Amino acid sequence: MDFDEFRGRVERIDKLAASRDDLALVTALTEFANCDLPDLDRARLWIQAAQAHERLNEPGRALEAYERAALLETPHHRFQASFRKSDYLQRLGRKDESREILQALLERPEATLSERNSFTARIKLLRRAP
Repeated sequence: MDFDEFRGRVERIDKLAASRDDLALVTALTEFANCDLPDLDRARLWIQAAQAHERLNEPGRALEAYERAALLETPHHRFQASFRKSDYLQRLGRKDESREILQALLERPEATLSERNSFTARIKLLRRAP
């Protein structure tokens, strides 16, 4: 895919997002994420799809999309998708699963000191939350 086609698809997705047509947005994002793109571009698209699934009240599909994004990010020492998945699990009331993800992120050698501090603070909050 050349950059002009990429840019055109991104603009289409932006318009769908602005129209709040999450069903059409998920379809477009999923199709785009399955194209021959760099891993981190695909991960970003899966994160956007997960967020649209959240708005559609489809937690299983949202979590699956976050997981697909995380699998693409991990070899590149990135973890935005895992962090967002942890946040979503917390909002779903699945605090133990959220805490497990944060604990795993805390142990990753590429995590900065600032990120580790953030993970630790969230883990502490999850332990206190009812």
